[in-house]
Parts: sequence; C-alpha cells; structure tokens
Amino acid sequence: MSGGCSEIANPTSLKNAVQLLLLFDPENAPSVSLCSPTRQSVRPTLEPRQYASVKRVSLVFERSLRGRPCLTSTQEAMAFFRDYWNDNPANDQEQFVVACLDTKHRVQCVVVVTIGTLDASLVHPREVFKPAFIEGSSAVVLSHNHPSGNTTPSREDHEVTNRLTEVGKLLGITVLDHIIYGDGTGEVLSIRECN
Repeated sequence: MSGGCSEIANPTSLKNAVQLLLLFDPENAPSVSLCSPTRQSVRPTLEPRQYASVKRVSLVFERSLRGRPCLTSTQEAMAFFRDYWNDNPANDQEQFVVACLDTKHRVQCVVVVTIGTLDASLVHPREVFKPAFIEGSSAVVLSHNHPSGNTTPSREDHEVTNRLTEVGKLLGITVLDHIIYGDGTGEVLSIRECN
C-alpha cells in the first residue's frame, strides 16, 4: 500500500459511484480518496452537480393493495369507471383520468390527468404515463367523461387511444382499454369494443 491506498479491482466503477454520491448528496458524502491501478490519487470532478435535478422524489409505502378491485375484463373496467364517475362527477367539464394497475391488474390509483373544457380535453402522453411510472404499473386503463351524456367516441377519442397505446408499447406499459362515461346518463362505453 502506497499513500494509504489499496488495490482497487475496478477503479472506474468506484470512481463513478463516488461521483454519483457527491452529485446527489455532497453534504453527507464520506471523505474518499480514489486510487488508479498505478496508485495515483484521482479526484472526482463536481461539474455534473451543476445540472443535477433540483427535485427529490421519495416513495413511501402507505398500505397494501389488498381489497382493491382487479380490472381483468372490459366489463369490470366499465363497472369500475361507472362507479368512479358517479363518485367523482366532472361538473360539466371533460376530464381525462388514468387508472394505474399492477401486474395482477389491481387498481393502484386513479389520477386526473387533465381537466378540459365543455367538450374537449387535451392529453399528452407524458402526463398519462407519469403516474404509472411512479407507481411501477404494468398496465393502465384510460377514461374520460362526455358532458353531453353521449358516449359515442369521437375521431379524436380514437386517435388519442391509438397514440397512447403506441406510446405504452414503447414504454412497456399496456393500455388495456379506454372507457367513456356519459354524464347524467350513467352510460359507459369501451373504445376497445368499438374497434
């Protein structure tokens, strides 16, 4: 040992680990001296910290999903969203929600993605799949209401469903269905069954 350094099997990996530690938690990082195979001291650079995220996400397990409904069929999804919209009326505005599902298709959460106008709701894949990433979901079921009460899907409804299905394939999150709820009528319709 020269200068208090010992032989390191993979100095590049250790250097990367220390740089990450310094990058994300510089105040609590231990005092570390890295040595290359030639036993020269290496000082990790801190420039990447300048562009580190300014947000911190903490995931805390709240409770078990035991007792949550499973959406393993179109009929179950339609019944679930009929109840959801009855319990959470949209107040004459189109709302778009996503139900995040685990590997057994148990409902992990339902998140309002957008609140639109009387007859439209703009939907972006980033907002739809963000809660699914946070929950670690394997699938989602989409739903939105039609304030008119008419559950007939529009051309835009089909386009949004197809676009989100394709994005989901790229991300490894299956879009199982898209349920439309008719305000005031209680009618529900599956876009998957319309195709």
